[in-house]
Amino acid sequence: MTLTVTGLALYGAPAVGAAKAGDPVAAIQRQLVKGHGVRITEYSTFNSDPTSGWERFKPTKGVVGFGDGKVVATDLWHHQLGKAGERVICIGERLWVYNPEAKLPKGKKWVAIKDACVKPLETGYLRLDTPAVLAAVLATTTTTNASDTYDGSPTTLHQGSISFRQLWNVRPDLRGGSLHDEHADWEVDWRLWIGKDGLVRRAWSKWRQPEGEAMKGITGGRGWYGFVEDARYSDWGMKLTIKPPSAAQTIAFNKLKR
Repeated sequence: MTLTVTGLALYGAPAVGAAKAGDPVAAIQRQLVKGHGVRITEYSTFNSDPTSGWERFKPTKGVVGFGDGKVVATDLWHHQLGKAGERVICIGERLWVYNPEAKLPKGKKWVAIKDACVKPLETGYLRLDTPAVLAAVLATTTTTNASDTYDGSPTTLHQGSISFRQLWNVRPDLRGGSLHDEHADWEVDWRLWIGKDGLVRRAWSKWRQPEGEAMKGITGGRGWYGFVEDARYSDWGMKLTIKPPSAAQTIAFNKLKR
């Protein structure tokens, strides 16, 4: 199968170096090679007000490209943004945005922006592409059970909770902002559905996070927001090349009339 669309070329979906069972950390690391990637669908749910309850956003769908042991590019449709959604291609420190409703100069479809935009392979604060983080999360496993089939693979559900303090030990970048020492014992509840090949087919996390100073009072005195992230991963090891859109169809953000 060959699928080619603007900015993206996908060729088939063979596995890369099928991993041995029982080691998700090593299994995912074996996938992070040039010219390969994974499909992803992410669902986000947010609670900012105890009186209105949880709000589930429209999903983000697309592909994530790998290289040199990390994520190097993404091509994602953010269906929550605007009426028609937005497609965003990120490569290195450049991103290109396609909004079907945007009024751009004739012949232009994409807006180019300079930004370090590539995101990690992450669900909530659970980074799957960083061995130390994934190992720390799995070390807090409390239960494992045979579970559902995802992407054609029967899975085992691993679940547990990890505190922000434990995450800070392997992700010091999380410290600061609204997270301080008094929140170190707050926990992220997590669930990972892992196939026999060690690859994560679904990742779920739920946590609360304190209000920042600028937003204090928004939650009606509760003092925190609630989050749930739920991601599905499929076609691990698919051959994937994410390319920028045609230069002829692109305009730089700083050249737009505002």
